[in-house]
Amino acid sequence: MLSERKRRVLEAVVREYIATAEPVGSRTLYRRHNLGVSSATIRNEMADLEEMGYLEQPHTSAGRVPSDLGYRFYVDHLMQKNPLTHEEEELLRQVPALGTGEADVLLGQASRLLSQVSNYISLVVAPRVEPGVLKTLKLVHLEEHLAMAVLFTDRGRVESRVLVLPPEIQPEDLEGLARYFTRRLAGRPLEEITGELLSNLYAELLEDYQKRRNRLAELARAILNWLAGGERGERIYMGGTQNILSQPEFQDLEKVRRLFALLEEEKLLYKLLEREPGVTVTIGQENQLAAIRECAVITSTYSVDGRPVGTLAILGPTRMDYPHVIALLEYMARCLSDAFSRGEGRGPAAGRDLDG
Repeated sequence: MLSERKRRVLEAVVREYIATAEPVGSRTLYRRHNLGVSSATIRNEMADLEEMGYLEQPHTSAGRVPSDLGYRFYVDHLMQKNPLTHEEEELLRQVPALGTGEADVLLGQASRLLSQVSNYISLVVAPRVEPGVLKTLKLVHLEEHLAMAVLFTDRGRVESRVLVLPPEIQPEDLEGLARYFTRRLAGRPLEEITGELLSNLYAELLEDYQKRRNRLAELARAILNWLAGGERGERIYMGGTQNILSQPEFQDLEKVRRLFALLEEEKLLYKLLEREPGVTVTIGQENQLAAIRECAVITSTYSVDGRPVGTLAILGPTRMDYPHVIALLEYMARCLSDAFSRGEGRGPAAGRDLDG
């Protein structure tokens, strides 16, 4: 275990390097941090920390920078909480309420705000849809050009999507289409509603409706795409990918290319974001994927009625402002948990009204 003085020197090195991105020397620490010892003593402590693996010296005559081990010790033992400013909290509270927009709007905005405030890359995983058996599909006419598709499962799950109607569609057309979907799909587990099955249904619908209203088939395709999972289930919302280009560690174009290639691989991103509930931090070589071995990834989970359903993440260099990022993720997780819990509370009531 590190002595109290070594802990203070290591913390000062990490904080200084996070702020400046420049290797840190003993004179800098002596001038800017009140460590209570001479520059020579600080230099000796830094040499010891380097020998122990907590610091590294990138060049012979340069100062020192934290190693992955140094960052890990800082996060686990030295880091102080860093509350958000009032302005930051106000900005994050701009996430829309679930009742006034779709979940994709809510999560997309959350991702944009996280990247804006952190200046790193943000990733938000949508809630996982629990498997179940489709019970009923209803189409409710809202106003002249809008309808709401509502899906009910045997487990009481309710999902909805607002659809824009072609001008020729009448309310009675919606009722007939909803009855058709319910008749053909009710009783099937959601995971059995495959693309092949829906393609066959679409062919039947197209043949049936084309003679009367070609535009009605377009509405059918939108509903089928939704049922097929193109707009349901897990999805990753990403923001701020350009932020990485402003980080000194990512001036190497080959390094940037490898990172951006990873960000395009959705399966790898899901693997990256499979974390335990709560806040987790992986640093440098702790990350399994080679493209982010020089990055840190911090995640936090958000919940619905106390049950973790999705993940928020910030990806940046290991020289990350860990206290600030953790505070951001925890605050945004609370905002999303509140929004989804309120939304879940309204869902069953809406279902009862429609069934009644």
